Amino acid sequence: MTDRDPVSGTDNAWRRIGSIDNLTTITGVLWFDEAISYEELCERLEARLLRFDRFEQRVAGHNRLLGRPYWETVEDFDIETHVQHVALPEPQDNGTFQRFVSRLMSQPLEESRPLWEAYLIDGAGSGDGNAVAFRINHSIGDGFALMYVMFGLVDDPDEIEMPMGIVPDPPSVDEFDDAAATDGAGTAVEATETTPAERETDTDRGGGDDTGLSLGGGGVLDTVSLAGTALKTGVNLLTQDDEIETSLRGELGTAKRAGWTDEIDLATVKAIGRANDATVNDVLMGALAGAFRRLLSERGEPVDGRELRVTVPVNLKPMEKRDASLGNYFGLAFVPLPIGTPDLEERIRIIHDRMSAERAGVEAFLMYLTLTFGGRSPEPVLDWLMAQFEDRATGVVTNVPGPTDTVEFAGREVTDVMFWVPQANDQGLGISIFSYDGGVRLGIAADANLLPDTDELADAFRTEIEALADEADAG
Repeated sequence: MTDRDPVSGTDNAWRRIGSIDNLTTITGVLWFDEAISYEELCERLEARLLRFDRFEQRVAGHNRLLGRPYWETVEDFDIETHVQHVALPEPQDNGTFQRFVSRLMSQPLEESRPLWEAYLIDGAGSGDGNAVAFRINHSIGDGFALMYVMFGLVDDPDEIEMPMGIVPDPPSVDEFDDAAATDGAGTAVEATETTPAERETDTDRGGGDDTGLSLGGGGVLDTVSLAGTALKTGVNLLTQDDEIETSLRGELGTAKRAGWTDEIDLATVKAIGRANDATVNDVLMGALAGAFRRLLSERGEPVDGRELRVTVPVNLKPMEKRDASLGNYFGLAFVPLPIGTPDLEERIRIIHDRMSAERAGVEAFLMYLTLTFGGRSPEPVLDWLMAQFEDRATGVVTNVPGPTDTVEFAGREVTDVMFWVPQANDQGLGISIFSYDGGVRLGIAADANLLPDTDELADAFRTEIEALADEADAG
């Protein structure tokens, strides 16, 4: 890469649509049972993270009347200016850590510097362990791009097994030192021993770990080539009704709240899927719809016959085509969750139909084009485009499948991973579903005005999963 790379339209859109009361910053945490030192963390990040140019570049030229902003390499970059070492106050329990992450989520990143920071947090792990929190502006990349970064940070990327089937090799030192290196995509490697047909069978009906929604290869292009479908979908996007009024919508503030569920056994989710002829993703989304139903009912709000709409990121670039340039290659699909449907089987069927590849893919691709155009346009144009989609959803729900086994970072086993998706526009609720080492967690990022206690939703989701598991066992 050159010292100055133009910021793509989509990356620029995600940088610009952030606001003081809705920061477009991704937050993630790695937990360690065996503590890692500050020196070891900085050494690993300097050796591995800085192989991705974006982490020592800042955005410059964004106030020019003409011309696009660009990524500019910071001279004499010092990794320690982006890594802080802190300790949680007593009692150093889960609640204390939640409050710490909540404060991080509420603070904007300094735009005159590279748009990321890390915190080594003593007292956040179990026993003598600790944790590392990362904050990364969405303009650097989407969830799958940051998964690619994770591959480059761990000790032995070749040992990573991913449920998606194939992943690219992370960039190596040779690739960055050799002027004749390839574009950074690397060679796609098999991440499982199953054949593509076996993987399709598994993930289609609850047997696999592929919890995310991803469209790659020619699938999206084949879908959007259906001009009639694309036109109809575009009209529907612009004319869909406003989102229903609930206590989960309202005026946003600067204070955010972070939360997460206890780990849920992925085998339990698969068993529910097999009992209901559903995918893992269908089950998790169905359980989330049930959790919203429980939460709103407990708040005394009507739920019967109602739907709650969320936006779901859809990956548009296959993992094997990801490279060190990172970036955002996803669109958003609007998915109504049938919170007014008490029957699990019917709820899952509705969600499965609404998250079909054709339906979600066309919406996502059109939204991707909208963001790309908006990011290349003057500020008023982007503001107008985003205004067309205000009041259309309660929150965003993203589902990213992680490694099927634990990974090691600087000689320490990463015992758990969690991340929180940012929101945009008027949405004050972000739900992140992440699978790791045979378990699934639900991460909750919420505006404090709308959900001051994230345990409300976390407990409702856990109760819903337990109820579904009991039904599956009884069946």
